[in-house]
Amino acid sequence: MIGVPTDFSTPAKVPMSQSPSHRPPAAPSATGNEQARVAEFSVASGEREISVCVCYPPGYPAPATESGALLPWLVYLHAGGFVDGGLERAKQLVQSLAASVPAVVVTPAYSLAPDHPFPAAPEDAYNTVEWVLRYARRLKVDKARFALVGEEAGGNLAIALSQMLRDRCAPQPSGQWLIRPVTDPCLQHASCTGAGRGAVPLETLQRLACNYRDYLPTPAASVHPYAAPALASRLAGLPPTLVQVAEVDALRAEGEAFAGRLAKAGVPAEAMIMPGACGDGVEDTHEDCQSWVDEGARFLRRCLAAADDTSSRRESRSGMKPAG
Repeated sequence: MIGVPTDFSTPAKVPMSQSPSHRPPAAPSATGNEQARVAEFSVASGEREISVCVCYPPGYPAPATESGALLPWLVYLHAGGFVDGGLERAKQLVQSLAASVPAVVVTPAYSLAPDHPFPAAPEDAYNTVEWVLRYARRLKVDKARFALVGEEAGGNLAIALSQMLRDRCAPQPSGQWLIRPVTDPCLQHASCTGAGRGAVPLETLQRLACNYRDYLPTPAASVHPYAAPALASRLAGLPPTLVQVAEVDALRAEGEAFAGRLAKAGVPAEAMIMPGACGDGVEDTHEDCQSWVDEGARFLRRCLAAADDTSSRRESRSGMKPAG
C-alpha cells in the first residue's frame, strides 16, 4: 500500500521505491475523527522523484463517498523564491484551504534551485497534475474540477502550469488564485514602485535578483514565458484569475500589472488589494491573514461551481436522445 491519509502533522511517508508511476496509490481510508488527513506519495517527474502531499478536509472521504459526489482538488505551489520552502512550511495554509473551500489539496515538493533550475519546478508541477488525473478515482477527487493556487514563487509556477496545461492540450483548471506572485525576472515594476507606492527596499531587490539568478541561470530561461509570465506574448486561454497583493507590498505593482495584462488578453482577472502589510507572506503568517484565505476560498468556490455547472450541462446534452 502506497499511502494512507493520517493526521496532517504526521504524514505517512512512502518509500521512494514504491513510486506511483509504477503502482497506483491506495485509496484513502475513512475514519471517525474530524481532523484533516494527509497522505504523502513519491511521484515520478522525469528522472526525478518528488514528494507530493494530498490533504483531505476533515471528515472526507466518508464511507458514503463511494456513491456520493467527489470533492474538487487544488494544486498548491508553495512560496520560497524558487530556492526555499516546502511541505512543512505550507501545511497550515494547505489545511485551512482543504477545510474552507472544501477541496482536496495536492502539494508537490517541487525541485528547488540552484540544484534544479528552470524548467525543473514547472515540470514537477505538471507531472503532479498528470499523476492526480491518472489516479483520481483512488485519490477520491473529481477529475474534472480543479484549480491552481500559489504564493510568491509558487504563484509564478501556477501561471507556468496553467500555460503548460493550455499548450499541451491537457485538462484545464477552473481558476487560479495567485498570492503575491513574482512574474518578472527583470524586476521592472519592483525597481520603480512597491511598498506604499515608494521605492522597494534594496535588500528586497537583491534577494529577488539572487533568487532569479539561481532559478534562471541562462538568458534564454530568463525570457521564457513559463519563467517570466510578465513578458509572455500569449496569455489568452488561461483560467479566471484572482491576484492578491497587500496594500503595503513590494510585489503589489507587479501583481497589479500582471492582472491587467491578463484582462487585456481576455482572461477574467481581478487584482485584490488586501489592507495593510503582508508580513512574511500568507504561508508564514497564516493566522494573521485569514481574510486572504477567506477571499481566495470564495473565489475558488465560484470557479469550481461554474465548472460543475458546465460539466452537468455537458453530461445532460450527451444523455439526450435525438429527436424523431
